Amino acid sequence: MLFALSVSLNAFAENDPSKPYGNTDYKIDWKIKSDHKKALKEYNYRTGKPVDFYLDFQLGVGSTTPNITSTSGNPQLTEKAKLGYTLGGLVYINLFDAFSFTTGVSFDGKSFAVQEPRTNISTPADSLTTNYVPANYFVVPLFVNLGGMVSKDFGLWFTGGPYMGFLMSQPNTQYKDLGYKNFDLGLNGTLTANYVFMYPFSVIFGTTFKYGGLNNLISTPEIEKVTTTNFTFFSGVRFAL
Repeated sequence: MLFALSVSLNAFAENDPSKPYGNTDYKIDWKIKSDHKKALKEYNYRTGKPVDFYLDFQLGVGSTTPNITSTSGNPQLTEKAKLGYTLGGLVYINLFDAFSFTTGVSFDGKSFAVQEPRTNISTPADSLTTNYVPANYFVVPLFVNLGGMVSKDFGLWFTGGPYMGFLMSQPNTQYKDLGYKNFDLGLNGTLTANYVFMYPFSVIFGTTFKYGGLNNLISTPEIEKVTTTNFTFFSGVRFAL
């Protein structure tokens, strides 16, 4: 019985590279296979071949401008852009080496300002009231991902598609009766460049265009329709697996 137990323990140890009494050749072979697998992943990534998935962390600043259509007979409001910040994490997933899509979460500042119409031509523009509409969203994107590595260190990617935005901040007291919607359905197009400074890490930088309000953000007797356009510049870090 002791002999049988000893043989079994030695056989187990020889097949487990973490055991001190394991087979040395097996350990070397296991390390070679592991290193080869890592090197193959890096090679595939740098040559633009499909990668299982990678993750982007982005921080950016953008400008949001409202597009307001007044109802017939009402004077047109003056739209004013406002700056806002965006912070998010996006996951890029490859399916069957043929289709790549992107999802994740981000927090987008898409506030804007509106200046009341000038009813009297003699009224100076600087005396008109400008109202600030805070609009910060929790955004979930559903994008298609195209692109690849241009060289072993530099890549260029395009992602685009619809997004769903959920309002996190309510309009101020003056706008509480505007009926500003809590949901924003829009379209997004993003161009991203990455530089691999130490695989699997890359530094990224890019620009995003968002067209929001496909579901019409405001509809009142005075306002027929409100949509938004947003341009954002961002930078961040990419981690590939």
